[in-house]
Amino acid sequence: MNLNKVLFLLILFLLISCNQKQKQIDKRNERVAEFEETKNSESEIKTQDFKKIVAEFSEQYEPKRSANFDSIPIDIIKAFKELRTIDKDAHEKYVTLIFTKLYAEHLQCCHQGYIIANRFKNDFDQEKVSMVNEFIFMSNYVNYEKIPEAWSSGIIEKWLTENPKLLEFEQIGKHKRIIDSISNKIANGDYWNN
Repeated sequence: MNLNKVLFLLILFLLISCNQKQKQIDKRNERVAEFEETKNSESEIKTQDFKKIVAEFSEQYEPKRSANFDSIPIDIIKAFKELRTIDKDAHEKYVTLIFTKLYAEHLQCCHQGYIIANRFKNDFDQEKVSMVNEFIFMSNYVNYEKIPEAWSSGIIEKWLTENPKLLEFEQIGKHKRIIDSISNKIANGDYWNN
């Protein structure tokens, strides 16, 4: 009878021990699931943050006179760079908006485009964090074996001609109409007939 009691206690101990191990495994699995959920949630928040930052900046961006992209903070450009891997359509829309606004301003101010990238200043460096590189990534216009000497802000007209769907975005369409209006006046010589 003593042996039966010992075996019973031993089996009971093993069952309790196994149950405790299972509870530990369940808790560990719950923690892993919570971690994954938190990680995914944080990733979603970052995704929304980059898109929100880029959207707000692009919509409020107002280039002045013959300004280049020097006024765009590096953190904003880094947000554009992150957005390109998260939401390609949003990246395309907001890069296009920045370049369209810049060219419209150049035409309004001075009736001409301005150089925005120059081979000799190393503006076409793939590693450089710049709005020019965001445009290059989006458009794929640069062959790095034959780097162009320079780009004018007017490069956006080629992009918009090839991607007319972007004109459906109200702000891009508005600034493209400004570009077209001033371009027509330039072609007619309206600014030089005074």
